[in-house]
Amino acid sequence: MSVSHRLKEITDFHELKELQKLYLKDWPKHCVGYFWLDNYLRWMDTKHLSFYTLDNNWQDDGLFILVHRYQLFFGTLNDGGKRLQEALSLLDWSGGYKVSAIHERHHKIYKDLLNDLPVRMDRELNTNMYYLSCEEAKKLQINCPTGYYFDKVRLEHAEMINNLWSARHPGSLRLIELLITKNTNVGLYEKDSGKLCAWCLRLQSGFLGALEVLETHQRRGLGLVVAAAISHLIAQQLNQDVTALVNMNNISAGKIFQKLNFQLQQEEHYFWSMSLPKDSNAINWPANE
Repeated sequence: MSVSHRLKEITDFHELKELQKLYLKDWPKHCVGYFWLDNYLRWMDTKHLSFYTLDNNWQDDGLFILVHRYQLFFGTLNDGGKRLQEALSLLDWSGGYKVSAIHERHHKIYKDLLNDLPVRMDRELNTNMYYLSCEEAKKLQINCPTGYYFDKVRLEHAEMINNLWSARHPGSLRLIELLITKNTNVGLYEKDSGKLCAWCLRLQSGFLGALEVLETHQRRGLGLVVAAAISHLIAQQLNQDVTALVNMNNISAGKIFQKLNFQLQQEEHYFWSMSLPKDSNAINWPANE
């Protein structure tokens, strides 16, 4: 007799906090799942946000699925196996998803699942993970270059940041707006003009992201300065470790984090992927809310 499984939505805040605590095990091995939950427990007031687990049982393996707008995140403390595959198959995939930070140990489960669904892989990237402990991040020396000043990134810059973001996609402008208003970020501004010249945001999974320097201001070491500043800020304000995902082909970004003493996690590869319906090129994702 076959057993019928179902997704159960987790709505209780305290239950979600208990789930998050499971991801402290063998730190920092499961830090990505911890940071996802940490982020979205602070974003509980946002629209189109749901947390799920399989058969209301997350206590044994920490299995959860998080859906925000068109974005999908999932985590488990083990290799996933049939439980993760079953949970993902019960989602509504009709519109496709942007799936971030898929750990390599779960990647085959995800790809095999797509083969059985009415969606196609639109694009995918493999990334390396860099890690800096909170204690080391607090030791970073932050020296603002002459002629510049640090400040928070302002909402008025969201469109420019989105346009220059290598990972931009339909709906990403609203994501950038949320990251600016809700998460730690650092902007570097020219004193004379007040112009934003370099910036870095903290993504929902805790990773540093959208690290960018205007083309007119490159080759001045500003990317390194901003990355150091946001790392120090996360450690000081949140008392948390700092992580970054870098495209395996992005040698220059990797060098920035190496100079800041981030440690390359040799066995920690993460994929981000975008799936779309096979029968349509149209994307029907919540774009502005």
